[in-house]
Amino acid sequence: EDLRGAYDLPSTYGGSGQTVAIVDAYDDPNAETDLAHYRSEYGLPECTASNGCFRKADETGGTKYPAGNRSWAKEISLDLDMVSAICPKCHLLLVEASSNEGTRLAAAEKKAAELGATEISNSYAEETPPETHQEAEAYDHPGIPITASGGDRGYGVVWPAANPNVIAVGGTTLKPAGGRGGWTETVWSSPGGELSGTGSGC
Repeated sequence: EDLRGAYDLPSTYGGSGQTVAIVDAYDDPNAETDLAHYRSEYGLPECTASNGCFRKADETGGTKYPAGNRSWAKEISLDLDMVSAICPKCHLLLVEASSNEGTRLAAAEKKAAELGATEISNSYAEETPPETHQEAEAYDHPGIPITASGGDRGYGVVWPAANPNVIAVGGTTLKPAGGRGGWTETVWSSPGGELSGTGSGC
């Protein structure tokens, strides 16, 4: 409710008929189970494979899922949870690339569009944009908003956020504004260290 209220979203009744695709690498074998726990905890309607709300596919659209990876599984879980929070009535499509190589992620991206996604979310970034013709083409689906992470290392352009057909999304911290009511939002940052903050660029 906090997230929907902060952005004044009509999510309690909106989202019907939409399918948000989450594209990530490797397999999260517990994706549906973890999603069920999250949605139950926050009073959201069930979203399962059996009721048609949740679907998981490999990068070819099948069920031969890639090898598991704990780091990517955390990202998958976070992505599914946040889409659930923002749009409880949206269907969820998880497409898992066989690896984190750009060509494999691009293949999963293309498959997400083919499987009927109405929006596609990507929470990954590479410092050096590959942008081969095939990879660039995979992120070009007119009528389907595509978002991608702006990265974690401060100033600098990353791929696929740099693709002109992709909406680059930077991380922010959202906090209650205290006595004034409402919310404050600041750009995510981490002082020092390798991870210096959300990406940006001209």
